[in-house]
Amino acid sequence: MKRAIVPVAIAAALSFSQQANALEWDGFLTAGFSLHDQEDATYLDTITDDIRFDNDSKFGLQVTADVSENMQVVSQILAAGSDENFDLDVEWAYLDWILNDTISLRGGKVKEPVFLISDYIEVGYAYPWIRPPQEVYRNNPINTINGFEALIQMDVGGMGLTIQPYLGSNSEGVPNQPGLTFDASNFYGAALQLASRSFTAQVSFLTTDVGVSGATGVVNTTTGFPIPFGSEGTATLTSFGLSTDVNNFVAYAEYVTRDIEDESGPGASAPLDALFPDQDAWYVTVGYRMGNFLPHLTIANSEAEPVTGGAPGVTQDSLTLGVRYEINDSAAFKFEVQSIEPDRSTGSAGLFALGSLPADFVDGDSGTLISAAVDVIF
Repeated sequence: MKRAIVPVAIAAALSFSQQANALEWDGFLTAGFSLHDQEDATYLDTITDDIRFDNDSKFGLQVTADVSENMQVVSQILAAGSDENFDLDVEWAYLDWILNDTISLRGGKVKEPVFLISDYIEVGYAYPWIRPPQEVYRNNPINTINGFEALIQMDVGGMGLTIQPYLGSNSEGVPNQPGLTFDASNFYGAALQLASRSFTAQVSFLTTDVGVSGATGVVNTTTGFPIPFGSEGTATLTSFGLSTDVNNFVAYAEYVTRDIEDESGPGASAPLDALFPDQDAWYVTVGYRMGNFLPHLTIANSEAEPVTGGAPGVTQDSLTLGVRYEINDSAAFKFEVQSIEPDRSTGSAGLFALGSLPADFVDGDSGTLISAAVDVIF
């Protein structure tokens, strides 16, 4: 029996060698730093008033392996900066079965096509900003699902029409709330995108059953144990997006609305919308390409509708001036200065961590964020 193992192993090795050419590797890297001018405050989880390199720095590899003429396996491995280190994760991994020229099916860990750049959000080289406008893009805490999606592509009047329905589930940690887990089940949605050489327009929606579990870190003074958090409900997200690139003029615009319906039982410590309030957000970006330079301006806004006694949500305005410089066909340098004004009259800290802003930071005050990065594809 042991002798039989040897020829089997050799055959397997030869088979792998023959299939090696079917593997395709693509990679990307972002190396950048950020800092702001608010002492001891934290923005977007990791940015402080010290120069930090972990918020935007990342390295990714996309692997595509052919299974047959109409089937392939696709995976993206991402190492992203986190707390002065890098977290390694399989960002997505799925089987892509191409049924015909119009329809393909994907199963596994797939990206949700919620926003204009959801499919390539980690590849910084693919868009003008250092990071996409967070007022909009932070409204969906789950960017991938374990499930299925269909990709239906066709020509309509000389333009490409893509319909992308999906179904699945997933769970993630709640942003800015260590100890809490956000569970999404019966997660389904769809995106409809129309694209030509000069513009892309997209509308998408998703809805999911939501459960939040864990402990908030707040201790019950009677029992001495952390107060448990157990809430349930449904979340619905609808977004609209438009981008154009004509005669060196570049523009992006997106709008998103998030609605939360609480269905928590009597044992919940707080309703679901106390943690995730309803929010509306939008941004507009305009830029003009001048040789290797692309200066651009972004105006963004987010408004929350918190419940009494709940989290204030993200209510803020921001103005970003940026420039992108094409170093070569595979690398770009970016620099941005952003003015951020949280609405302190509602108790919101915007995208700053709650309680981290200085005591003398009042309504009408703004913080300044400076960022620089180099994006590379290979």
